[in-house]
Amino acid sequence: MKATLAAAAIVAGIAWWACADAQVYRCTAADGSVSFQDRACAHGQTQTIIDVAARGPDSPAAAATTPLPDAVAAAPPAAYLSPPPAPLPELYACVGAVNGKHYLTSSPPPPYLAPLGVMGYPPQSLSQAYGAPGGAGMSAPELSHPRVGGPRIATGMTEVQDYCLPAAHAEVCGYVRKAYDENHRKLRMAMPNEQPPFEQRERNLQDQLRNCR
Repeated sequence: MKATLAAAAIVAGIAWWACADAQVYRCTAADGSVSFQDRACAHGQTQTIIDVAARGPDSPAAAATTPLPDAVAAAPPAAYLSPPPAPLPELYACVGAVNGKHYLTSSPPPPYLAPLGVMGYPPQSLSQAYGAPGGAGMSAPELSHPRVGGPRIATGMTEVQDYCLPAAHAEVCGYVRKAYDENHRKLRMAMPNEQPPFEQRERNLQDQLRNCR
């Protein structure tokens, strides 16, 4: 029983004195009882001095309660930055050399052959050139005079090329919006097993349209 009381006294004494540098006096009386105190033992008791070190600033308890600097504690949380939108497609705005129609394309078309009569040769009206029996019956405005020469003159054809320039930003945005509307219409009409590719394209087009807001 005395041993149990002595062990309890040791634990309590060390825990109480662990908060600061101190000397603890272990006092053993003549009857064998043990006590711990912060002053020298009484006359007639056996005295043992125990050095108790305080917790340093690097101890876990001290580190857990160390307040953060004001600048760190007051720092706002980092803002989330969304990824940049997908780039718009590179398009060209073109005018047809034969029919004068405007259109957008991903790359300018190569030169192609057109009938001389459609391009204004021979120098007479298109109704005269193509209105006779066996004529082509075509009608188109005169846009420009084609290059004339070489063996193609014999076949009544000449080489022409559409006029193209890089499309303006507004034109490209309009093109992508139309593509989105058309894809969305197909998505609504598609069967469930046919929808994944349309859903993926819709996400891609939505990402591109972020450039057009």
